[in-house]
Amino acid sequence: MLIGTHTLLPVCLGLAAENLSLAKGKGHVFPEWALPVIGLFGALPDLCSPHISLEDRMTSWSHTVWFMAGLIPVCAMVCSFFPNGYRWRVAVALWLASLLHLFADAIAGGIAWLRPWRLDVIGDYYIPAAQWLWWDIGFVFLTWLLVRLRPHSEALGMEGS
Repeated sequence: MLIGTHTLLPVCLGLAAENLSLAKGKGHVFPEWALPVIGLFGALPDLCSPHISLEDRMTSWSHTVWFMAGLIPVCAMVCSFFPNGYRWRVAVALWLASLLHLFADAIAGGIAWLRPWRLDVIGDYYIPAAQWLWWDIGFVFLTWLLVRLRPHSEALGMEGS
């Protein structure tokens, strides 16, 4: 998958949760600036180990379960910059954003998730490379749509209160 999908997939899920919470009058799910950081963590495996080819991805240390385990304390440190009431939520969202990246790569060619100990690949080309750009365009549109719906969700939540 391309970087747009990796960045915007977790952002779209965060925006959907935010819009749903606002529409129910329950307030914000994430604090200010959390969604861009969540997007950054969605792209983090590729930013830590840039690659162009599938072979490079298969040898990448940042597309393994070991990377995900090492990411837990990093998420804890980053979420310390957010307000107290949101820290657990942000930490989990950051970690899940990177996990979604690995899931997306697993269905778009596969990942060697236990490398270097095992070279087993999980996943396959369920989404062919020729479609990746269309997925990026779709997530750009969906992000735009969810951002545009946010004020309407907030207004709906205020009416119900």
